[in-house]
Amino acid sequence: MLNEAWRSHHPGGGPDSTAGVDAALLHHAAAADEPVLVVSRPHAAREIARVRWANTAASDLFGIDADHLVDVAVTRLLRTGPDAERLSRERRTRYAVDVVTAGGDLRRSEVVAWPVPDRPGPGLAAVARAGAGEQFWVLSLALPEDERAHAALRAAEERFATLAQSSPVPTIVSDVGARLSRVNDAFAELLGLPAEELCGTGWLTHVVDDERTGVVEAVATVLAGERVTLDTRLRTAAGQIRWVTVRLAPSRTPGYGAGFIGTVEDVTDRLAREHRLAYQAQHDLLTGLPNRLALLERLSDLLALPGRAPGQGPDVGVLMVDLDDFKTVNDGLGPEAGDAVLVEVARRLARTVRAGDMVARPGGDEFVLVCADLSDLDAVRATAERVLEAVLVPVEVNGLRLRLVASIGVVLLEGLSCSAEEVVRDAGIAVHEAKAAGGGRWTLLDEEVRTRARRALRLVADLREALARGGVEVHYQPVVRPGRPARLRSVEALCRWTHPELGPVRPDVFIELAERANLVPALDAHVLQVACHDLAAWRAAQAAGDLPVSPDHVAVNVSAVSLAADGFAAGVRRAVAAAGLQLSDLCLEVTETALASDLRACRQVLEELRADGVRVAIDDFGTGYSSLAYLKDLPVDHLKVDRSFVRDLRSTTGPARAVAAAVVSLARTLGLGVVAEGVETFEQDAVITDLGCEAVQGYLYSRPLTREGLVEVLRTGGELVPGPATASLKGVPA
Repeated sequence: MLNEAWRSHHPGGGPDSTAGVDAALLHHAAAADEPVLVVSRPHAAREIARVRWANTAASDLFGIDADHLVDVAVTRLLRTGPDAERLSRERRTRYAVDVVTAGGDLRRSEVVAWPVPDRPGPGLAAVARAGAGEQFWVLSLALPEDERAHAALRAAEERFATLAQSSPVPTIVSDVGARLSRVNDAFAELLGLPAEELCGTGWLTHVVDDERTGVVEAVATVLAGERVTLDTRLRTAAGQIRWVTVRLAPSRTPGYGAGFIGTVEDVTDRLAREHRLAYQAQHDLLTGLPNRLALLERLSDLLALPGRAPGQGPDVGVLMVDLDDFKTVNDGLGPEAGDAVLVEVARRLARTVRAGDMVARPGGDEFVLVCADLSDLDAVRATAERVLEAVLVPVEVNGLRLRLVASIGVVLLEGLSCSAEEVVRDAGIAVHEAKAAGGGRWTLLDEEVRTRARRALRLVADLREALARGGVEVHYQPVVRPGRPARLRSVEALCRWTHPELGPVRPDVFIELAERANLVPALDAHVLQVACHDLAAWRAAQAAGDLPVSPDHVAVNVSAVSLAADGFAAGVRRAVAAAGLQLSDLCLEVTETALASDLRACRQVLEELRADGVRVAIDDFGTGYSSLAYLKDLPVDHLKVDRSFVRDLRSTTGPARAVAAAVVSLARTLGLGVVAEGVETFEQDAVITDLGCEAVQGYLYSRPLTREGLVEVLRTGGELVPGPATASLKGVPA
């Protein structure tokens, strides 16, 4: 009919235009919100009209798929009164009906019926052909406004129900009170039960007993109109306990009352991961012991006990256990063997303490014990000795039986007013004191030890500052050819430090501090740079005629740490080149101890530098453990006989002379030069000269000189007249 109306207003429209309009109208009918039916009945008989086509809205209204509506009798779907106007072939009609849904419900509606012309447009041609010889009508069903609203609401509810049912998030719905009216598949799967068993109040039986009261209170709160989120535990049908986060929102259903809609998130796996991460954050992964963070928290709790005042506190002692020479095990047998040793030590330490005590591993080869009831020195001694004995038991690793030794530092919390970090630091100070005393023992931190440690810390800070501003001086001790007078051949560069407040600091003191603070490489580099610069200045003065002589070369002591550092050889080349010298103007002195620590690495670096002209000397020769074993393999130019052998040279016979003679003979056999250190008396000088030692060094000829002092010696042509070392000089190391 709409098609006929359009054609009457557009008589010039062709078949193609008509077909397009018909198609558009048919699409509009299919997508319309109002239910639309196309029905027909034969022309000849008064038979019942049947459905030939239905749109989606009609399918929703009747609750029957559109395809299944086809060929259904109209009277089965629409009930009219006895006086209602029937379908008319000539005109549009409107009449009231009761819509019969698939569930048997009746819904009042109004039908508007349009008769279709006998010769329909192309858009309805397919329908007409399917029912040739029949009369067709288009029925549009108009619902009252409230019915439309109810229909839209029901459609929305159905969509929500479909969404909730297919959601992977467990969902529960209550129409009234705590009784569940619907649960989705995800919730049923979570508990491992059919959905029907969880409706009603049955779901509450799966809440863990001691959590049920809290869940009931949460339900009461949401029924009062407030949103609720709570964590609880559910027991599945298989007996597993699952941690869940329940989120409830209030909902009101007309005719029922207050209910709720909720989601139930299974957080069991997430909590397990969080627990695992929290455990790892406070435990050592290798040994399973509490780590540094857990240790500091425990100490902080002990130091903050209620009612604790300065001078009072629990009888708790902190014992830091440090394995002596553990690096040897790690380097010699590999890190896996080292780890096995640490695990075994951790197990033993855990057995030496009581249940309430703590054994922690803050890192490396250090362990810390926090022990209660250490009220007096006897209790401290008993605990420390028990720990030492546990460590001393041999450990079997890779088929080897290793005997371990430990040093222990003890700090008592009683009377302390400090932080946990400071307690651990003080325990470390006490460990260092135990190691300095020979290791394999324990030391209780007292005020004297603490004062000494604080002084050392201050000296380290001041030494670091002195190095940064060039405050460490370089003195030079002449190396001479013996004679009357002796003539200067070369010099050895020695570092000296004068503290601005404490005055001169003994070299053995500040060098030990430098080793502990990892300042030795910086100290070595500083001495090398200054020595090269001074030698270049003396060479320049000699070339200008200001000095008659200058040293043949300068010797600089090098530590094992510096030798092993990356880029050491390149740093030596830069320092020499920056001063304008040749590499042959430099001699590197390395102790036997440094060589023995890493022979392969030392040999590689020294061979590389010696090939470029650097001289190499072994300092303090004879004090090591394997001199003859490695001497033949090292790139060496000369040996320096240690002062401990020279000191006892008082006659032409005796053991000291025999040892010195053997060293000189060995050097000659290997084609090496020899320098005797520590020559202080004429008698020592005579014996050394008689043995054929070509160079000497010691207070008999000169103590270490400042730069200016050495210049005065050079002005005299480098001649030095020997004289006995004075008593005041004997206390100063050369």
